[in-house]
Amino acid sequence: MRVIFILLATLFAVPLAPKAQTTFNIDGGCLNVVDFTIGQPVGECGDRCYSTTYQHETFVNERLTIGAGVGYSYHNRYKFSAIPFFLSAHYFLLDKRCSPFANIKIGAYGKFGVKNVGGFEKYSLVDKDHEQAFDFYLSPCIGAKVHITPNIGVTASVADEAYLVKAFDVNDKDYRSGFTHSLGVNVGICFQIKGW
Repeated sequence: MRVIFILLATLFAVPLAPKAQTTFNIDGGCLNVVDFTIGQPVGECGDRCYSTTYQHETFVNERLTIGAGVGYSYHNRYKFSAIPFFLSAHYFLLDKRCSPFANIKIGAYGKFGVKNVGGFEKYSLVDKDHEQAFDFYLSPCIGAKVHITPNIGVTASVADEAYLVKAFDVNDKDYRSGFTHSLGVNVGICFQIKGW
């Protein structure tokens, strides 16, 4: 975490303002965002989560982008990996080089490498024969973007990664569907590729 802080502080301190444009050029290609997140458990069913996502979005206007993405995450307590597929949108509050933003990712995910199944203990997932009908994924976040060149910026944000799982509920002594939440610190790179 200390290395990430030093890297971000260095990037923000470098005097690149004269070289950077105010915002991305909406005619200069799509917005691409690569994020890396480390999340801490939130609530009784929360889980530590390590994830990365890639989002490819088109500009609606100078502040709003919409698109789709894919990711990978590992869930420490429930002991499974997930690949979410989602629709995404960014809204930049300011039309400036530095801008706060809000982002939402919503979709579905596929599980694999599940190790804690059918144990009738906390954090065990239901077996394959009794799984829920839809594995839902939701991740809202807020943060800030700073341009370091006309086509490249860095982001820092806080995200709530929520995965719908059917896990053992110790209070009801049965498997129930519910969200596992992870509040994550997120760093990323956003960039444009001309003509893409």
